[in-house]
This record gives sequence, structure tokens and C-alpha cells, in this order.
Amino acid sequence: MSYLLWVLTLMPDTFIVWFVNILLLLGVIGIVVSFFVKFIPIVNTYRLPLQIGSVIVLMCGIYFQGGIDTEQKWRDRVAEAEAKVAEAEEKSKKTNTIIKTKIVEKIKLVKDVQVVVQEKIVEKEKIIDAECKVAPEAVDILNEAAKNSGVKK
Repeated sequence: MSYLLWVLTLMPDTFIVWFVNILLLLGVIGIVVSFFVKFIPIVNTYRLPLQIGSVIVLMCGIYFQGGIDTEQKWRDRVAEAEAKVAEAEEKSKKTNTIIKTKIVEKIKLVKDVQVVVQEKIVEKEKIIDAECKVAPEAVDILNEAAKNSGVKK
């Protein structure tokens, strides 16, 4: 049975839809014909098997039509979910670009602050090294650097 379902997935959808519609049409035509067969004496003996067969064919057609409708609904849901995923991926790319830009800017700002602190240390180098003590200027510079006063969060 699973082999049959696998073969059905290889068939074009239009072929399956045509097949189901033909089953429905044959079932309806068979039922209508079976009611008019009772007026023909020679074929009247085949009336009951024709009615039973037509009802069976019609029921199979209705069942398969329900299966096709269900399959189409699932395909529509899958297409909708794929569209949402594609939209989310696009938003993710944009957000990642924004985040990368912010990180690069923050790193640049931190490096700029480091350069300023290093320049201040070089500027006050003679005062800092004069007595081999930690001068208040060095402490101020390091405190200022520790506060990240130039870095915006």
C-alpha cells in the first residue's frame, strides 16, 4: 500500500484531480442510468449491480476528493509557514547587520577612549615617574578610564 502512495506522489496533481473528478462523474452517471435501466427489459437484470457499483464508485470519488482537499490545505499551510520563515530570515539578516554595526561602533569608541587615555599617560609621564610614586594625576586618568566616560551604552 505504501508503494502505491509513493507512486501517487510522483504523478502530477492535475492527473489525480482529473481521476477523482472522473470517478465522481462516473458514479453520478451510473446512478442516474440505473434508474432509467428499469424501463429496458433486457438490461433490467443488471440494474441492482449497476446501482451498487455506481454508489461504490461515487463514495470512492467523494473520499478521494476529501483527501485531495485535505492535502491542498496542508500544502497551503506549508507554503504559509515557508513564507513566514523567509520573512523571519530577512528580518534576522537586517537585525544582524544593525547589531554588527553597533558592535563595530562600540569597539571603535572603546579604542578611541584607550588612545585618549594613553595620550594622557604619555603627557603626564614625567610627573608620574618623577618620584616613583603614584601621582594623583595617574590615579585620575585610570579612574576616568575605568568609568568608561567616553563609552555610550
